Amino acid sequence: MSNIQYTKSMPVVSEPDVLVCGTGLAGIGAAVGAARNGASVMAVDRMGFAGGFFTNIIGSAFDGFVYEETGRPVVGGLVFEMLERMGVAEPGQAPDLIYNVNGDFTEVEKHPDRVIPRTDPELFKKASDDVLIESGVTPLFHTQVSDVIMDGDRIDTVVVSNKDGLVAIRPKNIIDSTGDADVAAWAGAPYEVAESLQPMSLHFRIGFVELTFELRRKCAAVLEKARAEGKIGLYGGPWPATFSGRDIYFNVIRTPGDATKPNDWTNAEIQGRKDAWTMFELWKEALTEFKDAYFFTSGPTAGSRESRRIVGDYTLTGDDIRTAKRQDDVVVLGAWRIDRHPENTAGYHEQPVVPPYDISYRTLLPQGVDNLWVAGRCHSATSEALASSRVTANSMGMGQAAGVAAAMASSNGGNNRSVSIQELQDRLVAADVILDPTSAMQGL
Repeated sequence: MSNIQYTKSMPVVSEPDVLVCGTGLAGIGAAVGAARNGASVMAVDRMGFAGGFFTNIIGSAFDGFVYEETGRPVVGGLVFEMLERMGVAEPGQAPDLIYNVNGDFTEVEKHPDRVIPRTDPELFKKASDDVLIESGVTPLFHTQVSDVIMDGDRIDTVVVSNKDGLVAIRPKNIIDSTGDADVAAWAGAPYEVAESLQPMSLHFRIGFVELTFELRRKCAAVLEKARAEGKIGLYGGPWPATFSGRDIYFNVIRTPGDATKPNDWTNAEIQGRKDAWTMFELWKEALTEFKDAYFFTSGPTAGSRESRRIVGDYTLTGDDIRTAKRQDDVVVLGAWRIDRHPENTAGYHEQPVVPPYDISYRTLLPQGVDNLWVAGRCHSATSEALASSRVTANSMGMGQAAGVAAAMASSNGGNNRSVSIQELQDRLVAADVILDPTSAMQGL
């Protein structure tokens, strides 16, 4: 392919202390964390709403929020507040409740008295808008991060595109919560991409389904038979859940590909919608629970589990997780299973249980860039470790830590590596972030 030279003068539309790129769970945590610690914050997102994985795939749970052996929280911080804002927990009660790890039908049956930290996407959109605005964040939706301009080891300018065309933002500090490490990659920071990536998934919802505790097993049996007959390709689980009434959300689509490649992402959307309708029609034909059911909606975009992973000052490993290796610079705890979805296998997959483990601040620091943090599934971890650390609650916790750190650096003129770890941890604990796994182990 040929290249063209393109030069254009761009207006500088904002010069915030902190620019947050992407407003998924990590981005919300980052923006709120930075703003509540005194920084002026702009947060941009390509969609028209915040929430990322939660709202783009049309619903999920705070995966990684609790240690499933006890039902006790391990993340805390802003996650607590969001659960309270959505009415999952009463004000002030979130830290003290016992939670269901997944909230699917079998788990509800197993632990009927546990609170399910599952979220309706529309309710989460409202809660996200409220917490961003109330914290003093300036959100800018329908805005795609497109490039960076470097000044030595610092990002001087972030180029974004929206209805104004190409415009420039010149922040002191930047948090890359794009999930795909777009900003870090364009800044020249080293990154890795696994030879075998976890598949993408387009989630969907089906209305007016009769709820039974056998529904997951029955749906799985139909798909297994259809797969053997060549009627359907790859799928995962399935993992059904409900927000209310007879509206069922399904996590079941598996589409191999790399979300950083536009053709792969396009295929994931098209194939995902095709597979979703095929599954719906199979269930409606075979199961009485779907007699009156209708296809409600599919998510506005497919979700990606894994793409670029930065090479940071420390790399979280699978052994770190399995042995619960303690880190002096811990900024968030993890406890999700090593949940690596296979890219070419259908049905359920092995998910080894792990104890609460530390995620180091150094995993948020891309090598070679002084005013950039990453948060979420693009942080510095091996592909195996990312199968656990990538999930939603962990991402919000990483974002909150990065946001607080970026605010600290903005106020004292320092960089991402000059932040006092003790002060950062003190500020996080004051915001109800859990850094000591002891409370999560209670009851064992």
